[in-house]
Amino acid sequence: MKNILVKGMMSLLTAGMLTGCSKDYLDLAPVTTVSSATVQTTEEGAQQALYGLCSTMFTMWSESLVMNYGFPVGEPSIQTVYGEILGQDYYSYFWNYFYGGNMMWDPNSMPNAWIPLLGWDYCYNLINQANTILDGIDTIEGNRAHLDFIKAQALTFRAHAYTRLIQLYAPRWEDSQNGERYCCVIRTTSSVQDVPLAKMNDVVKLIYDDLELAESIYAECGYQRTKGWEPNLNVAQAIHARCAMIIHDYETAEKMAHDARQGYPIMSADEYKAGFCTPNKEWIWFAYNHGENGYDTWNMLYACNGAYPLQTGWGAGVINYDLYRKFQEGDIRSDLFFTPDKLVGNRVKASAFWSDSWIDPMTMNLNAKNSLMQAQIRAFNKKSYPTDASVDWPAPYVDSGQADEEGVIMFGAQYKFWGKTLTGSGDYCCIRGAEMLLTEAEAAYRNGHESVAVANLKELCAERIPNYECNLSGEALFEEIKLQRRFELWGEGFNFFDLKRWVMPMDRNPWVKGDVNSNNIPAQYELHKASTDRGWRFAVPNAESRYNTMIDRTLVDY
Repeated sequence: MKNILVKGMMSLLTAGMLTGCSKDYLDLAPVTTVSSATVQTTEEGAQQALYGLCSTMFTMWSESLVMNYGFPVGEPSIQTVYGEILGQDYYSYFWNYFYGGNMMWDPNSMPNAWIPLLGWDYCYNLINQANTILDGIDTIEGNRAHLDFIKAQALTFRAHAYTRLIQLYAPRWEDSQNGERYCCVIRTTSSVQDVPLAKMNDVVKLIYDDLELAESIYAECGYQRTKGWEPNLNVAQAIHARCAMIIHDYETAEKMAHDARQGYPIMSADEYKAGFCTPNKEWIWFAYNHGENGYDTWNMLYACNGAYPLQTGWGAGVINYDLYRKFQEGDIRSDLFFTPDKLVGNRVKASAFWSDSWIDPMTMNLNAKNSLMQAQIRAFNKKSYPTDASVDWPAPYVDSGQADEEGVIMFGAQYKFWGKTLTGSGDYCCIRGAEMLLTEAEAAYRNGHESVAVANLKELCAERIPNYECNLSGEALFEEIKLQRRFELWGEGFNFFDLKRWVMPMDRNPWVKGDVNSNNIPAQYELHKASTDRGWRFAVPNAESRYNTMIDRTLVDY
């Protein structure tokens, strides 16, 4: 095998398919227990291979990626690192401490850097596993309807991975020369061979073809998924909407987003505050935490009560205070962040958040200098537990009964994402109804259907903002759609990708001592970056071009 990436993908695939078969495979969690030799010859093997794909979305990559790079598991890490940490609305002290250079973006356009490599590796791992199933699925003898359902699911996974690839490695549509720019490689079989870079249009055509075929199979085969971590018709439609938005195919996006959210109503305020780690009525697709990762789970590292924030003092995610200021009064989503308006009594003034006697300017840590602030934090911790009373939740950030001078809780610290245990037990939402509702609203606005967009905003905000009204039109309506999307989906993996689609600059304004109108980002991570910079593409990694002799780097190094 010439291509080192494909070699790695094959080893991951084989490792996920240990020998042995179970007659009760339909009841198994998404942890494969079947050899690769049976994937293309038996119905059971194909099913278990599909479950292996599902498992990959929440499988630890390696201990070095967890401890050295903050990439615990597949899809949640992609959404958090690429979609949020490298954007403007989410600040991470963990990344401040270890990888501030990546937060400043220059290394992400270097082909020998590790962030471009990890996204590429993850996506092609999914693609190779899907291709292994698709290579043999049509010739397997068995229940044809069931096998066709598995085929549709594998096509959905492949389309999802290629959609991620164009989000990461293709330029913005405005910079793509109507899709004629090159971005990644197309592999539609599991055989290992050198292949050239493909144009964005060719990748999009494959995504659309895969999804259209999958959607028709889902509609005709008569099978339904039994687990929320499996793809189904709604998942395929949601991915279709995502891809359509990238290329500004708003007609397709509006229809697909509308169809995808049917049967997945907006979660209530109580459900929104329930910890974001248990599937509810709105979750369309999620990564299943199959409990084999120990401390190496997403929640363990990025949840407000995860083991690493508690034990190491790294803290978890922080909302950009410039965004926080835009919340309307009474918005339930604003309750999930520790900000100046959460102070009680008069012993601590809001101005303390901009005083270096109360806060560490290098980290934004509020819990190291003053016992009065520590008392405020303990009080906020106690009242901020998730509404799901069925779980014995570990304490957030610090033990609420201790002085906790060594704890790290920062200006704007989030209480949205929790783990059920210190080791991060909990599932991770990948697609939910609100994303599709907001996508439908945006696409409807672009299509001139402003009444649809307004109705969508009212449907969402009825569960978020008391007495919400929207009588906007034109550019003001579009700004409201964008703002509600930033509020609703904060921390869930969309900010950078949306900035790229919206042709918006990235502005991380800094904290300034004594200036209560300033932000909560440490001054060293101030960033004002135009979205025209390389079309905000991650570099095609050298690990591909070094071993794939058909890669012409001049097509992407522009």
